[in-house]
Amino acid sequence: MKQLSVILSLLLGCTALAATASAETTSPAPAPSAEPVTGAQCVECHDAEAKTHIFHGACTTCHTGALAHSQAERPKKVSPGKPATKECLACHKQDARRTNFAFAEHNRAGVQCSDCHGIHTPKVKTTGLAGEKAGTTTALCATCHQDVLARFKLPSHHPVTEGGVACVGCHDPHSGKQTALVGKTEQCTKCHQAVRGPHVFEHPPAAEDCANCHDAHGSPNRNLLTVAQPVLCMQCHSIASNRHGLTGAASNAQPISGAILRDCNGCHGAVHGSSTDQHLRH
Repeated sequence: MKQLSVILSLLLGCTALAATASAETTSPAPAPSAEPVTGAQCVECHDAEAKTHIFHGACTTCHTGALAHSQAERPKKVSPGKPATKECLACHKQDARRTNFAFAEHNRAGVQCSDCHGIHTPKVKTTGLAGEKAGTTTALCATCHQDVLARFKLPSHHPVTEGGVACVGCHDPHSGKQTALVGKTEQCTKCHQAVRGPHVFEHPPAAEDCANCHDAHGSPNRNLLTVAQPVLCMQCHSIASNRHGLTGAASNAQPISGAILRDCNGCHGAVHGSSTDQHLRH
């Protein structure tokens, strides 16, 4: 009888131990921390980005999904996406040009800030890479605007590929209602001040828009002319309406022929406007 009691006690003890062990193994694992991910945690893996990081806020300001990323067994399968333009503008809203980006051609074409600007990278020194000052790199613009890049290889062109000027010298990539030349003639005369008006005797096409006669990117004709002389001039000044060699013309008038026909500027040197001569000769 005593032996039976001992056996029963042992069996009950084993059962209790087994139940305890079972309870321990089946109890739910503690829930992962819901505490926000800090920049210090990000740097533990992303130290390369931290070395060139130009933004002094939290990583999670731009990157979403950081908590899931930090808790995933295979983090590489969880990649926080690049911020959308609206997220960038939440901080970059001080400059009025940025606030007009909603009306820009780039925005209408679906261009995102991260297509041109690196999130972590400082000013670009190697052409073709996106960076904080990416707009200064012509190669970046050329990744989309290949047709414009081709014009810089024509005989007459602005020295963009040579590094003399940059695309952003004339174009504002964040501009409002037009990404094209800002103010056109006003923009051109910032550099070409010798032809800047107002003049006593204006040449209306020149005063209106430099692009009436010039292709800013490049041309097979000298001086960036859209069409070679005399054809360009004759688009407005037809031979039938000119007064060269006709009664009442200037005393030194000559018939239009030969070299005169080929080079209007040979006589009309002040084609952009003159302060002394209504015929724009000087």
